[in-house]
Amino acid sequence: MSRYTERAENIVRLVDVTHQTLLESENSSEEVGYQHWKPLLRSLGDEALFDSLYKERSSYNVTEFLTFNSDNPSSVYSCIAAARENARMIRDQISSEMWETLNKLYLYVKRADANQVCSEINFGFFQAIKESTLLFQGIIESTFPHELGFEYIVCGRQIERADKTCRILDTKTYMARGDKQVDETLEAAQLAAILRGCSGFEAFQHDFSAEVDPLLIKRFLLLSRTFPRSTLHCVQRLQGAMHAISGCPTSHYSNESERLTGKLVAKLNYSTAADLEGTKGDKLIKEIEDDLADIASEMSKQYMGGGIYDPAAELTEV
Repeated sequence: MSRYTERAENIVRLVDVTHQTLLESENSSEEVGYQHWKPLLRSLGDEALFDSLYKERSSYNVTEFLTFNSDNPSSVYSCIAAARENARMIRDQISSEMWETLNKLYLYVKRADANQVCSEINFGFFQAIKESTLLFQGIIESTFPHELGFEYIVCGRQIERADKTCRILDTKTYMARGDKQVDETLEAAQLAAILRGCSGFEAFQHDFSAEVDPLLIKRFLLLSRTFPRSTLHCVQRLQGAMHAISGCPTSHYSNESERLTGKLVAKLNYSTAADLEGTKGDKLIKEIEDDLADIASEMSKQYMGGGIYDPAAELTEV
């Protein structure tokens, strides 16, 4: 439930920000428009699925694919529907406010006019989803007992948030691999979009009062100790929640998922700016994504008796 809700919020942020970038672009043709979406689809591992479902590569189709398409397991609608179903199965264990908020969000997305949202770019729709997911997180903090179940919620949220932060950074990597050279104006808009996709534009400017730069953005989103969506911050929160579940001190580990998480925290803690440059930085991001997948799998084996099933993982490019 926690992972799906977090994923829905991150996807809608990316869709919202990409449309904002398109509005700032001088050329609004469909060809240029799709070039804004292509890095995002690749970083999410959804390009092949999109091509199999749509004949035309357009902004409208990508928006529909990422927001409403039920055949896409990582669309906003699919994630919210899955989160609601998981919440329905444990209604006796969660607060009524949690269920009501998630159910209202599901009904809001289900009843939305997909054609109107995708064709007219209804930013109010995206804002409503972000506000609802943030409200849901606040209600969890305020109404759900901070006991064992709460720590599982934190684990799910932090794993998903750390993963999506890395994949947002991946969009810049795929931009650099594009066949066509991106002009400076478009690149600046894309860099700003990456920060806004993590709600980190103002926080970045607070830490780095300079022009946006790819290396500084990597440093901020991967290694910041204070920004709540940075990978390091998320993994540290994940480590604390996992050890709260097992009761094992963080100086030791009691299972494989804790060992892997400790290694990842150390890797990030001792990374330097030089480790983020060029292909080394791209390799580090990929390693973090793989580490997070392994952590989720091992945690599921440890506490749920089986491997974790993430339908989106099947679509990730190798």
